[in-house]
Amino acid sequence: MKRKYQNWLIAGFLAVLFVVGYFVVAKPDSAGPGVLLNLDNQTTNSTETYQLAISDISAAVDQATGHVLVSFKLTNEEHFNISSVQVLYALNVADPNNATYIALNATADNGTYKAEIPSKFGDAVYYKVKVAYDSGKTLESDVQSITVKDTTAPTATLSIEYNATTGNATITVNASDNDAIDKVILFYAVTADGNLTNVTFSNVTLTTAPYTYTLTVDSNTTDSTYYYLDVYAEVYDISGNMVRVPANGTVQLYANETKTASG
Repeated sequence: MKRKYQNWLIAGFLAVLFVVGYFVVAKPDSAGPGVLLNLDNQTTNSTETYQLAISDISAAVDQATGHVLVSFKLTNEEHFNISSVQVLYALNVADPNNATYIALNATADNGTYKAEIPSKFGDAVYYKVKVAYDSGKTLESDVQSITVKDTTAPTATLSIEYNATTGNATITVNASDNDAIDKVILFYAVTADGNLTNVTFSNVTLTTAPYTYTLTVDSNTTDSTYYYLDVYAEVYDISGNMVRVPANGTVQLYANETKTASG
């Protein structure tokens, strides 16, 4: 009876081994709940981090007004609670790192922020960007600088009014500039035949508008001898930009009658 009981135990043990062997050998890819056999394909969770940054800062001078236009972008701004975006500026200061800066609110336009600093030609402009975000945090750029330079030349026209009775000619230059006119230099020559080869032009400098100058072309208006008057001008603004009028050659007047010549 004892031997029979032992045989049953052996048979039962063999049956258990058969079942376990089946699952291990015949189904090696199956797994129970919570078990990952294929470690190469397991998914791990990661935390994304973002950094708020000020980028692409640039400044340009508006030649019509002398104002400085500042533009820039904010990287990753969509991940932060931004409360204000400002451009801080100071004009003509000795120490930009310890100056008192004036704040301008920047406006966004298609992902680019812009602000207009009310400067004028000749100013040294110092500026930086300041961003307030996430309830009390701030981000500031380094101080940038730009000198407001006028690079636009004046515009001008020239006319000559000749009076055959007096023999005098009045030269007038009408000039304008985006900033201010400094001076007008008139160059003129009186010749018998209008041939300007080897002719030295006289000149006069005018510094106050209206820019006019009167000279005698013919001191004897009763004879039949007539002269030629050739004129051109150089017009300068206070930044040194110059325009010549006419652009080439001269405005020429043949002083045989009362008339006006222009160019």
